[in-house]
Amino acid sequence: MKKALFSGISIHRGQFFLIFFLIFNSLTWFFTILYVVRDQPLFWLLPAATLISLLIGPLIAEKISRKRFLFSWALVGVISSLSSMILLSKFGEYGTATSLILWGFAFGIGFPSCLALMPILSRVEERGRVGGIIFFITYATLPLFMLTIGNLDIVSSLFLLTLWRCFSLILFLLKVDMGVSLKPVSYSSILSHRQFLLYFLPFLVFCIINELERPIFKESLGVGLWETLGTVEYSVGSFLCLISGWLLDFKGRRWTVLIGFVTLGLGYAALGFFPFTSTAQAFFILTDSIAWGVFTVTFGLVIWGDIASNQRAEKFYGLGSVPSSLALVLAMLSLPLLKTLDVGKAFPLASFFLFLAVIPIFFAPELLPEKVVKERELKKYMEEAKKVAGKS
Repeated sequence: MKKALFSGISIHRGQFFLIFFLIFNSLTWFFTILYVVRDQPLFWLLPAATLISLLIGPLIAEKISRKRFLFSWALVGVISSLSSMILLSKFGEYGTATSLILWGFAFGIGFPSCLALMPILSRVEERGRVGGIIFFITYATLPLFMLTIGNLDIVSSLFLLTLWRCFSLILFLLKVDMGVSLKPVSYSSILSHRQFLLYFLPFLVFCIINELERPIFKESLGVGLWETLGTVEYSVGSFLCLISGWLLDFKGRRWTVLIGFVTLGLGYAALGFFPFTSTAQAFFILTDSIAWGVFTVTFGLVIWGDIASNQRAEKFYGLGSVPSSLALVLAMLSLPLLKTLDVGKAFPLASFFLFLAVIPIFFAPELLPEKVVKERELKKYMEEAKKVAGKS
């Protein structure tokens, strides 16, 4: 398994550590904050601020050197955590609202530029496995942050998260090459890009359906069973990040995305027919875990970098990250309505819309270069020929 995962990965160790730690540090910092403030009544402000800043950040990044911008982004994260300690303790509801907006802004403003390092520093034929390794380690260790930091009082949690975010500043003391500057691109040209739309629209539908259906599923299961199954789903999904990274590099991007959508569609179909049976619920958790692992790596790190090609990738990643934040905002604002929906009707509708969402993928091009596939097939053929020759 080790050979399959790491064979052919040539990314420089220093560059890998740079990408890994920037993503690892920012995601663990941000998701632990989400865990700490998840019960705040104005919680929706956080993903809303994230959504807006995801689109603003790439515009600013074009005007500043990559290293300086990423350093400023990490520093803004430190400042937002520190200032929120004062805002929450002194200004009540207004302080809470301001803090939520600050955290969303501090994360979203630089995250697309962080992800955009991937196509600059890694080769297309190793991008899936590099992304799979990064996300597997990140999500496998995230529960440790939530358990050790998230269960403290909010001031203590924010103090420790401030220190943790400070660690990312040390990276910029290292002399690591961040790649060359590439040609900038406008949002309008990206939104008229056929390849981008064929992958973006299905992902947008997936995010919206998944977030809108979660409260309904939670209501039908009950809080206790929901939390238990959620832990199982998270563990399976984290491991699937590794597997999906390998699939993306060896089987192709389009094929892997199709597997994710078909698997999830089957899970929703099972819930549609048997919404209250434990077998159907367990099957859905399994299929949702697989889809989560596949889509996290595919749409988190790989697809948008592939489509960007030799252009600046920040805006591709900014737009590509919008669906998850948008879906979360929509789900939170419509939560009272979602809890009243009939379970028997909600899941069949989700399965139907997922079926429609997968149609554009059939018309989408394969983003893994054909040359890479042929070279691998030739290499495999030569290895098998050597084995046959050795036996004879």
